[in-house]
Amino acid sequence: MSMTFKMADESESDFEHEFHERDKKASHRGMDKPATSMEMAEDEEEEDGEEEDEFSLEMADLPLGKVREMKEKLGLKLFNKAYFGTKADDKDKERQKRQAALFQHRGQHRPKEISSKRPVSTFRPLYQNLSTGKKWDPRFDIRAGEFKERCFEDNYSFLDDLRRQEREVSILAMAVVKRSAIRRMDNREKTKAEKKLKQETYKELRQENIDRMMRGERPVFKTKAKVRLMHMEKKFDQLKKDNKLENYMKRRAKKEAHREVKKKPSFEHQYGYQ
Repeated sequence: MSMTFKMADESESDFEHEFHERDKKASHRGMDKPATSMEMAEDEEEEDGEEEDEFSLEMADLPLGKVREMKEKLGLKLFNKAYFGTKADDKDKERQKRQAALFQHRGQHRPKEISSKRPVSTFRPLYQNLSTGKKWDPRFDIRAGEFKERCFEDNYSFLDDLRRQEREVSILAMAVVKRSAIRRMDNREKTKAEKKLKQETYKELRQENIDRMMRGERPVFKTKAKVRLMHMEKKFDQLKKDNKLENYMKRRAKKEAHREVKKKPSFEHQYGYQ
């Protein structure tokens, strides 16, 4: 009995000692400056962190079957929050805040910062908040003032000179276009007539061979030079019929003379000096 009384007395003395120590600490804390809200929040966060660490350690000691049962009872979201704590969520929120602050539009005339993973459109609006003014026609808007024809003619009299110059240029351009169009049409007709003469020449040669074979003779195939000569004879006959043979021969002689001059070596090339 004496031993039990002694143990009770010792426990009571220890409790009293601990109580006095806490009372002293509280009195010293009261004499100091009052704690700010930030300090109190930090203390609460530290306590929550310690509790989360203790809980995670306790969960780590549990067997796998118990952990699976708790996961089924609490659900995945609550279980992850209880098991892993709120630090991961806080990190995700901080990362999202930093990303939003990085990509926010910081000014009206500054380009918007966006992620480089998304391709930039060529026809994007550079200034989203810039309001464009409404367009107006000065001919029908009262802000342009009243229309005065005499003042307008005096101020814009140079337009008449420009119109006259434009008319003269248009007439010259039309003449050039007309001449080139007529020349193009003439050349097309000449080419068509030349092609028709060639077709007639080949048709005659083919018909001659058919007649020879009908008589039991062998066909005769003429060379290209002979065919060309027959074609030239037909062409001269047609030009003589149209009274254009003389002009054609003059042009051909001039062309041949020019070709001969080009073929001759120059004096400098022949003798080495001018």
